[in-house]
Amino acid sequence: MTQPFVTVPAPATTPYRHGLFSAAALVDPADQREFNAGVLWEPNLVDAPASATTTAASDPARPAKTLPEGVAVAQAGPVVRLYTGIQADLVGRDDHVERARARLGLVEQQSLEQYAWTGAAGNRPRLADAATQVLGGAAVPLAHGIGLLEEWISDKTGVLGVIWAPRHMAGVLTERSLVRPDSARLIAPLGDPVIFAHTTGVGPTGAAPAAGTAWLYATGPVMVRRSAIVGPRLEQAHDRTTNSVFAIVERFYTVGWSGGAAAVQVQLSA
Repeated sequence: MTQPFVTVPAPATTPYRHGLFSAAALVDPADQREFNAGVLWEPNLVDAPASATTTAASDPARPAKTLPEGVAVAQAGPVVRLYTGIQADLVGRDDHVERARARLGLVEQQSLEQYAWTGAAGNRPRLADAATQVLGGAAVPLAHGIGLLEEWISDKTGVLGVIWAPRHMAGVLTERSLVRPDSARLIAPLGDPVIFAHTTGVGPTGAAPAAGTAWLYATGPVMVRRSAIVGPRLEQAHDRTTNSVFAIVERFYTVGWSGGAAAVQVQLSA
């Protein structure tokens, strides 16, 4: 007699590491109205070096001091709406909605990394953009490329920013001692945290990197804002005519950064 399979718990899982949430300011605001369109803020950044003068304040011939007009504004939007869910028979299960919520939590970082990199969901800002400043010209050695990005961050922000690398670059950057652990994140030599992103890794024009190269990016401080999870109760997702469940859960996000972005193409060979 054939014996039936026995249902057992799934293997324990370890959360996704060294991605977007390891380097970004993650905000779950109480007011959900901001997820109708997007958000904006005034970045707390400054170009380096500051202006200077050697002329005494009492000198009547001292040159006039000038300042840039206006206040810089960063924004993120439109809102990215991620969703996932469960479509299954209800028989013997009453946890389908909870399972759908868990699925969204497992995939939100990787999804946002790809959309922030490519803008494929229509979101802005994006890394792969024609306006992104390209450093170094042709592909440069990997260590030099990291240095160019950290120099750009220091010059354009005055604070620690973020370096973005495709996830497949984690091994080579670690092997060459270009990242090191710092609490729950990995940081570059000057302390800028590195996001190892789940991404196709395209360059600023949207083209894939040439063989033997990769694109890396730098930005100012990154912020992710996310809504509460929106989903049905089990009785709302239950189709009584088929005794099945169709449960979709959604969460709304904005991903952006202070300041602009820069890119560098690096050589993968030593």
